[in-house]
Amino acid sequence: MPDLLVEIGVEEIPAPVVLPALEQLRQAVDEGLTARRLEHGPVRVFGTPRRLAVLVTDVAACQPDEVKEVKGPPAAAAFDADGKPTPAALGFAASRGVAMDQLRVVETDKGSFVFATVAERGQPASVVIPALLTDVLNDLSFPKTMRWGDVDTRFCRPVRWLVALLDEEVLEWTYAGLKAGRTTRGHRFLGPGSGDIARPSAYVETLRDLFVIVDHEERENLIAAKAREVAATVNARPRLDPDLLTENNFLVEYPTCVLGSFPERYLALPERVPVTVMEKHQRYFAVEDEHGALLPYFVIVRNGSEAGSDIVRRGNEKVIVPRLEDAEFYLTEDLKTPLPERLETLRRVTYMESLGSLYDKTKRLEAWVSWLNERLPGLSEDERQAALRAAMLSKCDQVTLMVGDGKLAALQGYIGGHYARCAGEPEAVAVALAEQYLPVRQDDPLPATAAGRLLAVADRFDNLCAAFTLGLVPRGTRDPQGLRRQTQGLIAILLEAGYRLDLLSALSFGLAQIPRPDPAPKGALEPTEARDALWEFIASRLQAMLEDEGLSYDTVRSALGSHWTDVVDVIERARALGFLRRSAADFEAQVDTATRPANIWRGTDLPAETVVDPALFADPTEQSLWTVWGVARERIAALKQTAPVDYRAVWETLSQLQQPIAALFDAVMVNAEDMNLRRNRLAMMRELDRLYLELADFREIVQ
Repeated sequence: MPDLLVEIGVEEIPAPVVLPALEQLRQAVDEGLTARRLEHGPVRVFGTPRRLAVLVTDVAACQPDEVKEVKGPPAAAAFDADGKPTPAALGFAASRGVAMDQLRVVETDKGSFVFATVAERGQPASVVIPALLTDVLNDLSFPKTMRWGDVDTRFCRPVRWLVALLDEEVLEWTYAGLKAGRTTRGHRFLGPGSGDIARPSAYVETLRDLFVIVDHEERENLIAAKAREVAATVNARPRLDPDLLTENNFLVEYPTCVLGSFPERYLALPERVPVTVMEKHQRYFAVEDEHGALLPYFVIVRNGSEAGSDIVRRGNEKVIVPRLEDAEFYLTEDLKTPLPERLETLRRVTYMESLGSLYDKTKRLEAWVSWLNERLPGLSEDERQAALRAAMLSKCDQVTLMVGDGKLAALQGYIGGHYARCAGEPEAVAVALAEQYLPVRQDDPLPATAAGRLLAVADRFDNLCAAFTLGLVPRGTRDPQGLRRQTQGLIAILLEAGYRLDLLSALSFGLAQIPRPDPAPKGALEPTEARDALWEFIASRLQAMLEDEGLSYDTVRSALGSHWTDVVDVIERARALGFLRRSAADFEAQVDTATRPANIWRGTDLPAETVVDPALFADPTEQSLWTVWGVARERIAALKQTAPVDYRAVWETLSQLQQPIAALFDAVMVNAEDMNLRRNRLAMMRELDRLYLELADFREIVQ
C-alpha cells in the first residue's frame, strides 16, 4: 500500500505555535482518513519554523465499496392515495440512482419513510485525499491568522509551497493559490535552495541533504547533545529547561551550539536574575557546575553550521552584558524602597478592566486568606499570620523596576521574596511571596509552606472569579488569562495539601469580593451565572486531569455527576470508583441496580415535598427495603464524617441494597394505579437514588 506525504511550507511560524499545530494535523489526518474509509498505518508529523508535514504509511489505494441504507421522504409524501409515486419519490430514486421498484417503505419510531439500498463504489485515494487535505488545513486553529497578497485563505503565516505525494505520484491538490508538487525547500542559507522528494519514505533524508533536520524529536535531542558537548569544554553542564529547549527547537532547522560567557561579577545577583535574563530575554541555556552552582557561561543555539562561531560568540557576549547591567541597576534602585512602602503605589496600577487596582486586589487576597484561615484546620498561629502578611505584600514587587513594565516579569514573586528578606520580613513571609505563583508549569514544584499554599490558593481563586465576572471564559484554544493552567495548579495544591473546601461557598465568597463593573463590559456575567460557569469550568479541569491519569471518561463523569462540593473528595471518589470498576466482581450488577431507581423517578413530576410514608407500604418488600435503606444511610453518613472517606466501604454498604431492591421490583409495580401508592414508591426511588449519588451517578457508566 502507498505512503502519503504532505508538507506545508510557510514563512517562519512562531515557536509556541508549531507543536499544537502538529498535534492538530496528526489527529485531523488520522481521523479524516478513517472517516473517508481509507485504511492506513501510523501517522507521523514533522515540524520546523518553516514547515508542517505529515507522513502516513500504508494508505489504502482505494476506498472499499459501501452498501448503505438511505432514508428518503415520508411515505405519505412519496405515494399518492392510489399508491402511485409522487415527484418526491421519483426525485429521491433518481438522486440515488435506483429504480422505483427498489424503494421500500419502512416503519420507524417517527413514522413511515421511504428507504433505498444504495451501493457506492469506492474512489481511489488520489481522488479522496486532496479534498481531505483542504478540509484539514482550513480547520487548523491558531492563536492568530493572517491573509497575504490577494489570497482569501487565512493561515498562521503565508504559505509558500506545497508537497503532496502518494508514493511517487504527485496529488492534484491546490491550496492558498498554490499547486502541490514534489519540490521542497532547504535551509535558507546553508544548502541548495530546493530539492525534489522522490517518495515519502525519502522525506527525512532528502531534507537532511538540504541541511534541514525535519524530525523535531531528533532535532531536540541533537540540541541537547550539542549543548552538553560545548558546556563540557569548561567542565560544566547546561540547564536544559524543557520549555526553553522546545522553544529553541522550533526556532532552528539545522542547530549548532556555541558557548559564551559573561563577567563573573554578575553571579552576585540573586541566581534567578541572570538565569531569567539568559532564558527569557536571550533564549540561552544557563550553565552550572556538577553541584548545580551557576557559572558565568551560557549556551547559544544557532540556526546554522559551525562556521563563524567565534563571531556569533562575541556578538552574543556583547548583547548580554547590557541586559545584566540593567538587572543590576534595577536591583540596586529597588532596594532603596522597602517592599512595605510600595503598598500605596499599587493604587495607581490597574488590575483588570473595570475591577480596580492592584491595591484592591491585595485587599481581596487578605480577605481570602482570612476566610481560608477560618476553614482549614491544622494551621499554627504563626502560619496564619505569615500568610496574612504575605497577602498584604504579595503584589508590591509589581511596581519595582525589576518586574514593572514587563522587564523581567518572570521574576514576579521570586524577587518579591528577595526584597522582603532585605526589608527584614520573616523568612516564612519571604518564602510565601516566592511561592505564590507556583506551579507555573506542569513540572514545577508546588508551594512547600502553609503560608505559600494559602496565598497561592487565594490568588488563583481571585483571578478566576475576576475573569469570569468579566466574561473572560476560556473557549476552544483561547485562554489569554491562562485560567486552565491556573485551575490545574489550584487543584494540584488543594490535593497535595489535603485542603477540603466547600467549592460553592468558596466561589460565592470570591465573587462577592469582586466589584461589579459599571458599565458592565460586553459578555460580563452576573454573580450566579459566573458561579455556575466557574463550577462547570473547574469540573471540566477535574475531568481532564482524571482522564490523564487513565480513568475512563464515563467513570469520571459518574463521580462528577454525584453530590460533591469538595475538590479533594471528588478526586478520591473518582479514583476509588475506578478501582472498584476494575476489581469488584459485582460492579455491573451493582450499576444495573443503582440505575433502576434513578431511571424510574427522574423526569417525573414528583413534588419536592413528598416524603416516604411507611404507613402506605402495601407489600412486605417495601418495609424490608426501607429498613435496609435506613441502615445504609446511617452507615454512609458516618463514613462521610471521616477524611479521607473510605469509598470502598461506601460501595460495600450500597451493595446491601441490591437484593432488597430486586425483591421489591419482583413484587410490586412502582407506577401503581393508586396515586398515593405511586407517589410513595416514587419517593422511595428518589431516596434510593440520592443514597447512590453519595458515591456516583451510575447512569453515566457505559456498559
